[in-house]
Amino acid sequence: MMPLAYPRRVAALLLRFAIWIAPHDTLDWGHGMLSELNHVHGSWAALIWAMGGAGVLAKHAVLAVVLPGSNRRTASSAGELFAKEGPMRKTTLAAIVACTVASLLFFLAPVFRQAFHVSLAQWHDVLHIRRTLGYQESDPELGDLARKAEQNHDAEGLAFAAIRYCDESESARLADEAVHLDPKLSWIYAVIAVQHSSLSEIDRWVPELEKWDPQNALPHFIVAEKIDIDQVVREKIPHRVEEQPPAWQNALAAAFGSPRLDNYHDRLKELDRRVLLRYGLNDPYRVIGEERWYGLPTYAAWDSSRYAESILKSGELLEVQRNRIGAVEKYWAVARFGQMMGSAGGFMMRRVVRDAYKQLGRLSEKERHNEEAAFYASVAAQIDNAQQEENISIQNRFRGGDVSRWNAFIARASGLMMLFSGGLLLTCALTVIARGPSLRLSPLRPGRLNLGLGLGGAIGSLLSSAMLYVSYRPYAEILQRFIRTGDTSRIPELSEFLAYAQIPLGAEQFKHLGDFVFYFWVGVTVLCILALLLVVLRHFQHRERANATI
Repeated sequence: MMPLAYPRRVAALLLRFAIWIAPHDTLDWGHGMLSELNHVHGSWAALIWAMGGAGVLAKHAVLAVVLPGSNRRTASSAGELFAKEGPMRKTTLAAIVACTVASLLFFLAPVFRQAFHVSLAQWHDVLHIRRTLGYQESDPELGDLARKAEQNHDAEGLAFAAIRYCDESESARLADEAVHLDPKLSWIYAVIAVQHSSLSEIDRWVPELEKWDPQNALPHFIVAEKIDIDQVVREKIPHRVEEQPPAWQNALAAAFGSPRLDNYHDRLKELDRRVLLRYGLNDPYRVIGEERWYGLPTYAAWDSSRYAESILKSGELLEVQRNRIGAVEKYWAVARFGQMMGSAGGFMMRRVVRDAYKQLGRLSEKERHNEEAAFYASVAAQIDNAQQEENISIQNRFRGGDVSRWNAFIARASGLMMLFSGGLLLTCALTVIARGPSLRLSPLRPGRLNLGLGLGGAIGSLLSSAMLYVSYRPYAEILQRFIRTGDTSRIPELSEFLAYAQIPLGAEQFKHLGDFVFYFWVGVTVLCILALLLVVLRHFQHRERANATI
């Protein structure tokens, strides 16, 4: 336990040290503070008294170093010691106001407002605000857009909102209204069905999609996806393709027999650009959310690979039966569908397609068609190389570029510094107003501590605003270029920056973001408890001092 006299000893040592470094003309005032220390009741109150006096002496010691001529002037009283505080106070106040106004002027620039919005994205997970795929659970801006689109009978605006609504029923309602106004937007049924695969409206939408775009394999994947989810919910997942219900097998057979696979990504991109321009929306997370969307149901790659493997097995069985033509048709069916899916099939489908080409090469080699065998072998090798390149690309994307990571760090740190500086300025202003005799500006007399903290907050706000603007400016140009011209060449760079900007500052050291959020709120709780204890301690100190003076 700390001895009661220990804080008073520290207070005396602190004042003596301040007197030792103080200029000559402040020694009388310093010795007077040291003498008054003996009359202060309470050890902790004495320590606070000493810290205040030492701060004043340290201030004048710094001024004596910066302005060497000042220590040659003598003062006959403590009043003369602080005679120049009036001009200094006016200069400091002018600097605080100038920096604060300059910081606020940044908000006149749309790019800076957008940058500030991005800098706040790191708090979404901390405050449990869900933001994913470009929308969030509570999005007033999206709700306003939907209402305006309904009033204006804007089918594209309704489709834009329907695609981004979290509420499944509202998303389906807006989609139906959009298609009713413009039947050419029937493709949005597929987009929404991919996002909300449990919607009951899908049973009605799929026939309309098949009628509107009969050659597309996407509606058949949507049907298979709905069956897959129902099996997961009922915990009855077939382990073999032969055990799947006929509806699932028919859907996959129809998908493999379709001439093309279109996820409507290009249509969606053009729709988004038109609506963003029409309504003046500039939220980068809303735009990049659409770019991150892959456009196929979750189980599409897995279902395709399983069904393709069953086709390969049937081809092998035909080989055993010496039906070479039938086997080649099976292998080519898998290869053709793999080419149609492209990168959307993932590594599972790519592996099956590679096996199909190997089987074709083996058959050609048996029949001594060496050129065909070499061709199929080269295609299989290209698939393997493409898989390795994709793995390397994913690893590099996961590690992130140094430039995007650094700019995102600056944006997050600048946003945090702006909030801290703004809070500091507000606290200083409220403190001055609370201690003043009235709310008029003329009688307000800010103290030296308030002026120092206010100046630091104003300068910090200005510097952080400038750094935030500079770090985000290139990415704002990428976004505007995409909205105006549809140029997507640098969208991955913007997407990478925004992904890093969503990570709370300091959370990089945690394996799981939930751990950071937990420790963050534990720290906030501890600080609040300490602040409450400090207020209670100060209350009892003032009460003890008041009782001693009675």
